[in-house]
Amino acid sequence: MSKKVEEDITVVFCTRETDHEKMEGFMDMLQKTAGCEITISMVSNPDGVSLSQVYGDVLESDYIQSDIVVFVHDDIEFLRDGWGTELIRLFKENKKYGIIGVAGSAQFDQNGAWWNYEKRFGQVLHRHDGKSWLSAFSPLLQYDLQEVAVIDGLFIAINKTRVTQNFVKDIDSKHMYDIAFCLANLTDKNNKYKIGVTTNIRIAHNSIGELDESWYKAREQVNEMFGKFYPIDVMKDK
Repeated sequence: MSKKVEEDITVVFCTRETDHEKMEGFMDMLQKTAGCEITISMVSNPDGVSLSQVYGDVLESDYIQSDIVVFVHDDIEFLRDGWGTELIRLFKENKKYGIIGVAGSAQFDQNGAWWNYEKRFGQVLHRHDGKSWLSAFSPLLQYDLQEVAVIDGLFIAINKTRVTQNFVKDIDSKHMYDIAFCLANLTDKNNKYKIGVTTNIRIAHNSIGELDESWYKAREQVNEMFGKFYPIDVMKDK
């Protein structure tokens, strides 16, 4: 008997990496740690096309048959086996959630840097230049999901049947594709589902982000699109 579509997972990652052996190792890690069968879609992106465009095209394609789609960076590592089975459980038992990440904020406004807000959640192990440190945006959650407004793009899990908006292709940048996607769904009056952060899935990120000129430009775009909804705080009345 074949699995139900909602119990399938497709993992999508975009890469500029030309070392095929390295990418094979990455895909092997995804398979071995998932705890369930997954389909992996690698998008080669040597020209650096924006992730909003790449991810948006993927979601619009007929290739993706799974209801659950996970977008990840090509430099992460899962630190705990069974992340795939856990994700299936999270979506199955938390039917009000359509988007799940491992770090994010319940607040958002023109500042744009989700990690600077008071109501931020999640944990990510960072590795860079031979050093490692835990970015603990909050203590480990004692429950499955914390409702947030936006999540970080290193891990974006969605249930396709529970999102109303695609990635915002107008964001022509390596930055803010994650924020715009979350805000597009959060502010859509037809959307009935929440965005959540979990600490049940443990991830290492083998790089650090940098706020370059393109980040500030992308922030301006996001503020122009969603500024009328600011300030956002999904916990304000809870």
